[in-house]
Amino acid sequence: MASCEEPELFSKTLVQFWMTKVSEWSEATTPSAQLDACRHQEKLRDFLQEVLGALRLARCASEALANLPFVGQLLGRLCSVPCVTADEESSSLLLQCLWSLFSPTPQNAVELKANDWIRKTMCHLVAADEEGWSVMKHVGLPSKEYHVSTLKKMVSLLTEAINRRCSSFRSPERCLCDSLHSLSLTCVPLVTRPETAPLIGALLRRSVTSCDHTQLSEEFVEAVCTGFLDKKLHLDVQTVVALWCHNLSSLERAVLRLVSSVLSGPRVDLQTLDKQVNASLLPQACAQCCPVFLVANEIFRCMLVEMEGSAVLRLLIQAFTRCFLGARAAQDPKDRLALKSFFPLVPASLQMSLLTLPSEVPQGAWLEHLVGISAQLQLASAEAEGRGDNASGSVFEVWFLLLQGGDWVDVAAQLLASAQTHAASSSSSSSSSSESKSRALLWLLTFFYHPTNRGHQRTQQWECVQQVWGDLRGVCLSPAPSPPPSHALDAVAESLLSRVSSRLALRLLLSLAVFSPAPGDATAVQLIQKMSVKKREADDEEEEEEEEAVSLRREAECLLAAVAEHRLNSDTLASARVQARLRTLEDTLWNALCV
Repeated sequence: MASCEEPELFSKTLVQFWMTKVSEWSEATTPSAQLDACRHQEKLRDFLQEVLGALRLARCASEALANLPFVGQLLGRLCSVPCVTADEESSSLLLQCLWSLFSPTPQNAVELKANDWIRKTMCHLVAADEEGWSVMKHVGLPSKEYHVSTLKKMVSLLTEAINRRCSSFRSPERCLCDSLHSLSLTCVPLVTRPETAPLIGALLRRSVTSCDHTQLSEEFVEAVCTGFLDKKLHLDVQTVVALWCHNLSSLERAVLRLVSSVLSGPRVDLQTLDKQVNASLLPQACAQCCPVFLVANEIFRCMLVEMEGSAVLRLLIQAFTRCFLGARAAQDPKDRLALKSFFPLVPASLQMSLLTLPSEVPQGAWLEHLVGISAQLQLASAEAEGRGDNASGSVFEVWFLLLQGGDWVDVAAQLLASAQTHAASSSSSSSSSSESKSRALLWLLTFFYHPTNRGHQRTQQWECVQQVWGDLRGVCLSPAPSPPPSHALDAVAESLLSRVSSRLALRLLLSLAVFSPAPGDATAVQLIQKMSVKKREADDEEEEEEEEAVSLRREAECLLAAVAEHRLNSDTLASARVQARLRTLEDTLWNALCV
């Protein structure tokens, strides 16, 4: 049983001496009283240090109060003496004593009452009470400045204590981790104060690296997550990683918030999109922590399955991957994890090819690079299908990586459209080689829009795409001085709708309209308009018609936005032609898709 007698260290004479001094200091504001407090400051700090040591040795708050019955009255009075609280070291010792008295799991009425008193006493150190006392009356500081300074002191003290090693092995001293739950609960009203950011970071990092005793309150985690998502709380990347590792639902909310903000935007702008993605800190956190990347990537993957037709979501996933690769490249090489850790389900060679940005490859090597990617995709998909039961899942992973490296899909569409005239004017042998490479690019685009192979559909689909591409080249690249007749365009539009997806058809048409050396943009717009009309005629339900029109418009906006970003064309003359055609297409496509 714990003894109720005071330790010899705290004799009645010594305790009475300090209680008398504190009473004199708290009741008088004369220069002589303040001078007396200053003269005793060093001895007071020594005494408080001894009190703190005794409190830390107690197994619980009840035992501490039984051994040191004077401690509550002493600490309470000292906290109201401005000359004491204004001293950084004394204030620090007071806070540590109060914290050592706090019971994370109160066992009786005494500890419950003590906890309530401790909360109120600590609040006095950061805000004036109803009677308006404050140290500013004694040192001339504005109230706000004083309270901010005091809050910073308390945060610094608690952060330092949390960052110390777990003390659970040092019996009989209590483990600090036992108190983190209560401290996190106390911090809830302060999470949006910038001064508390170091304390929030220390709590979250301790929660994922410390002993089994660590448990943060749900209210604290929710407040931090909400404050961060609402941009009322600014956290560094390490703290965000700790938050998301501690609470996966907060990571899911961050991803969903980003998706929602992007999908609800009126227009697609890739520069703005990259800024949005980077501002979420998702790419930076994912580069530092592989589990965070795998969870975020899985959320994107599931949303893509649910929203397969969303062009904006595909652009977002590509932007996220691009920003993630940039954050990873900025890391110190010795801290950088291998790509295989982030993409464990696809061949390493395909990872390197697709996750190398076009800007990192010389423009003259783009075609060969893409031919290699196409060959690797064909091999990977064939091997996955050859394995049988899990074929669809394996092919999906390969296709999803192609989507993540979607900048190369944009490059493939550009090169496919711009290479046609060159192929026609080349010699026989070089023309054959050029046609072979064009087929590789066309296969890559076909796989991107038609990845499934149920009932061996891919072979049949590939034949259809080649025929459609031949028809498109015939009408869009025709050297005839007059545009193709309307019945010829009707036949091609009908062929497009019946043989390939509208998204692939739109991609091929826009690529020809923007990048082809021949002036085929007007013909491409006419074909898009005819496709839109024919789809409306084929649909019976009005809601489906409107959804299809919106889907086509959104797809066109996203494709044109990728071109407008001007990542794919650095030649001055070609760039001028591309920009002029883009302006024309942006002006006419909306009407074409709304007819």
